[in-house]
Amino acid sequence: RMTNEWLLKLWGFIVGHFDTIVTVGITIIGFVVTYLGTRKNFKDEVIKNKLQVNADSMKELPYQIIQMMNRANTQKPAPAVLEKELSEVLSKILAYGSKNAIAIAARMQQQLYKAAHEAEIQSQWEVLALYSLLITQIKYDLSSEIISPESWFELKMADYKNYRAEIKKDINLIINELQLNKK
Repeated sequence: RMTNEWLLKLWGFIVGHFDTIVTVGITIIGFVVTYLGTRKNFKDEVIKNKLQVNADSMKELPYQIIQMMNRANTQKPAPAVLEKELSEVLSKILAYGSKNAIAIAARMQQQLYKAAHEAEIQSQWEVLALYSLLITQIKYDLSSEIISPESWFELKMADYKNYRAEIKKDINLIINELQLNKK
């Protein structure tokens, strides 16, 4: 009997204060949703700021790498100058680059060490193909735009069509070995 009385009183209280209960419930739900939304927006802003810092640090790298390739292709700069410049570029890539950019840079460094200690590397185009892929990857990381890694060769080599098959083979071999985006 006491349980029925208690339930009737509870029901009377709920009916009598229904508008207040609904208002409090909606307020609590609104608070939770606002809190979760604010927390998600804050996390998104932190990620956005990190990406912006990375982009700002990396935006000049494609141009620097192209200039290094141009000098290496024409002037043959002093090895110490090229080594210092390359070291700075590779440090930036390691600090701010994507996983794929770092993989390409590591492979490029291995090839350069190999070339310095051995008389000949596998292919005369492999190092330039790595530079070209690195430029392509950084450009993709910064803008999501895909360009052909052959672009530099097409722009700089008048007789590119004579070497295209070998260069393309080297590029594709590296893409497959490093499991890069096939596009």
